[in-house]
Amino acid sequence: MRLLRIRLTDFRGVADRELTFAEHGVTVVEGPNESGKSSTIEAFGLLLDELDSSRKEAVRAVKPRHSDASPEVEAEFRVGGYHLVYRKRWLRPLTELRILAPSPETLTGREAHERVLAILNQATDYDLFKALRVLQDKPFDVDRIAGSASLRAALDTAAGGASGPGAADEDTLVQRVEKEFARYFTAKNRQPTGEYRTKLDASATATSEAAELAATLARVEADTERHGEVTARLTDLQQRLLTDRGDVEKYGRRAKHVETLRARRDGADALVDRASRDAELAAGAWEARQALVQSVSDYQGELATLTTQIAAHAELRTEADDRRTGALAMHRTADEAHRHALRRYQEADADYRWMRDAYELERVRADREALSESDREVELAAAETAATEIDDRAVDAIDKADRSVRDARTTIEVAAATVRVERLGSAVVTVSAADALAAGSSGMLGTEQTSQSAAAALPEARAAGSLAAEQTGATAVLAAHAGLLDAEQAGASVPEARAGAAASLIPEARTVAALADPLVRRITDHLVIEAEGVLRVTLAPGASERELRAELDTAEAALATLCLQAGVRDLASARVRLQRHVEARAALAAAESARKKLSKDPAALADEQARLEARIADHLDRRDPSVLPPVDRDEADTVAELRRAESEETAANLERASDALRLAEVRANELAAEAQKLAGRAEHLAAEYEAAGARLAQARLAAADPVVEERDADAAKALATAVQDRAAHEAAYREAEPEQVELLLRNARDVVGRTESEIKDTREALQHLAGRLDAVGDDLADRHREAEARRDAAERDLASVTARAEAAQLLHETLLRRRDEATRAYQGPFKEQVERFGRLVFGASFGVAVDADLRIASRTLDGRTDPYAELSTGAREAVAMCVRLACAALVGPDGGVPVIIDDALGAADPGRRRMLGALLNHAGGAGSTPEPTQIIIFTCDPDRYRAVGSAQVRSLGHNNDRDESAAQ
Repeated sequence: MRLLRIRLTDFRGVADRELTFAEHGVTVVEGPNESGKSSTIEAFGLLLDELDSSRKEAVRAVKPRHSDASPEVEAEFRVGGYHLVYRKRWLRPLTELRILAPSPETLTGREAHERVLAILNQATDYDLFKALRVLQDKPFDVDRIAGSASLRAALDTAAGGASGPGAADEDTLVQRVEKEFARYFTAKNRQPTGEYRTKLDASATATSEAAELAATLARVEADTERHGEVTARLTDLQQRLLTDRGDVEKYGRRAKHVETLRARRDGADALVDRASRDAELAAGAWEARQALVQSVSDYQGELATLTTQIAAHAELRTEADDRRTGALAMHRTADEAHRHALRRYQEADADYRWMRDAYELERVRADREALSESDREVELAAAETAATEIDDRAVDAIDKADRSVRDARTTIEVAAATVRVERLGSAVVTVSAADALAAGSSGMLGTEQTSQSAAAALPEARAAGSLAAEQTGATAVLAAHAGLLDAEQAGASVPEARAGAAASLIPEARTVAALADPLVRRITDHLVIEAEGVLRVTLAPGASERELRAELDTAEAALATLCLQAGVRDLASARVRLQRHVEARAALAAAESARKKLSKDPAALADEQARLEARIADHLDRRDPSVLPPVDRDEADTVAELRRAESEETAANLERASDALRLAEVRANELAAEAQKLAGRAEHLAAEYEAAGARLAQARLAAADPVVEERDADAAKALATAVQDRAAHEAAYREAEPEQVELLLRNARDVVGRTESEIKDTREALQHLAGRLDAVGDDLADRHREAEARRDAAERDLASVTARAEAAQLLHETLLRRRDEATRAYQGPFKEQVERFGRLVFGASFGVAVDADLRIASRTLDGRTDPYAELSTGAREAVAMCVRLACAALVGPDGGVPVIIDDALGAADPGRRRMLGALLNHAGGAGSTPEPTQIIIFTCDPDRYRAVGSAQVRSLGHNNDRDESAAQ
């Protein structure tokens, strides 16, 4: 099977999407989550498996959640020698199958579904196709692959036709051996059971008891030896404690000397801090005095500069005031001109709107007239349609009845006997129907009968004169009916019309002419030939003629009834009326279509007309009569456009004048504000100058400038002396090595603590050993000898049972091994193919163990064998990928199916993904098989399959078109 194309429409969250796939090699479909990747695989499965009428949960689940659309799937694929395009829609059922090759064919419905299943069962292994799909978050289904017919056939062929297990008698022997084996071992775990288990437990118990007593005896001997060692160690630790405490005293004396030096250094630090603060205060006082003198000088210079700036700024303010006055005059002139132009534009625009309303009023009146005319045409067409209404089925029935009458008439005239009457003498000879007069009287008197009664009287009236008058039965009946219709249309009453129609059916008796003019009649009814005063001959038709006559009468009566029901004269008039009805309906449809095209509401048009008339009247009332109106709308438009241009020009002039006035005012205001700032700054500087001078005079009264400078120099000298003293104390402190002294003292104290702790632990251990030795009994050696005797007896019993159990186990394993050897050739090709692909990923040391059901039991790598179930998720995923590709490669081109993978390799590391990408590239077209495998991969992570070199990529985007039911 080769999947070429699949299209999804309204399928879960996918509105309309089509994907194409490479027929050979690897196709990678990339897309974010909820873009419809998993839905594509699910859609192809539903297309092949579910009927379009299915209401299963799987079908209902793919319906878009927020729309009433029906899910639809179309796929194009090759299978065997067939090229198929298969389409299916659920919920509103639709199934279509187009077979493009080997011969074109189109099927629909259930037949198409069954044909696809038949082709799949004939040309491929559908179970294998399902097994090779790696669905997202679903484990690999090994059982389904083991049941694949095509895979079994391929393996059998690759194994050279090797057969499976042996015959039935061998199975019987195996059963007996397994029964004997079950006496000693469990079937599932092959663990000892029964008598074997009992002997093993007894031997283990005796051995354990003897070993426990031997261990206790050895422990007592060890405890005795250990007691002497612990006593000697306690004495040694007590001597070591005295030495350690002497070290603590020595290092304590050195620590006191270091503390004295640290105190001297800290005192020197305090003197340096005080001298530093005094120096900072003296230096700050001298700097403040110098700053105060400088500030008085700076304030004096700034005041002089600011006085010059104020004089220059006064001249700028005078110029700005003059510009503002001129700009204000220009603005007033431009404003007056704009108001005049705007008023003229408004008047011209009002005239333009008036002319436009007049034009619109004419259009509305024309629309209303057109609507009225359209409504009249619709009414006339509807009346004509109602007047000519007739059913197509009624015309068909009349046509059928007319054919029946013609057929019956032809048959009776061909089959009826003929009589020839010749007048030989002078006697008058007449020919008439036997009961013509009686029948005519009945038709005349029965004024309440319908035209069916006239048709029923036709057989009696027909024999004498209908054939002679060259009228058929249908013509006579329809003529009567036509007379009825004519009479009714002329205003005659229904009884009168019906009586006249009945009388028209009664034929007159015919008189035979001279010898040269004989009378010929066919005998279809009773016929009377009479020679007045001489003879009367009555001729009756035979039985067959009467039956034919009855059929003709029935056909004519049915035709008359249908014509009466339809209200027509005959078949021709019915067809004419039907044609008129069809034309009337077409005219009605055309009139209604024309009416709809107008798409106007009469009420709205009336309102619009009233509104336009009111606006026109209002404008005429408000318009100045002294001003000439425009000639037409074009002139009004031209004048309005000219006035608008004038208004826009004056508006632009006004805007420019406003801008100039605004700029002049801004400049004048800015200069006024700056003048105020300059005045305020001058006042502030004068005050600051006076204050600075006062502060300098007050400071000099407290201390003159030379005095402050001398104090600063003395404080600096005192600070230098204190710094030198501190450096000397710091050097003495460091020579005493305070960190080393502190470290040695702390360590000496820790050593004393450790020795004291060891002495305590040793005393406790000595007490514990003494307690254990006191708890041991004096008979320990005797109990140990008795336990060894019981152990030897149990071992002898176990050896006897073990010999029988091992014999049964050997026989059982030998039979199973022989049976496995018979099936090994069957499993070999599958194992070889899996290992061939696996070595490309894991390396040359890769191997697998395959059980009888083609399950991967274990994996061997670098000499280490691990059960498959205990491998990591990434390793199991890689092995499962090799199994799928091996199956596809073994089945080959005849029964091969595509390998579909949905977001696998999520647990693989980058290096493993590169190897698996190379494997996919190899299986998809790099020489793995004569016919490359089709591999289709769906992924949300483009980098996951970046290593597949020959892959063709299809990219998907987000589904923004609907729902939702979250796309998967």
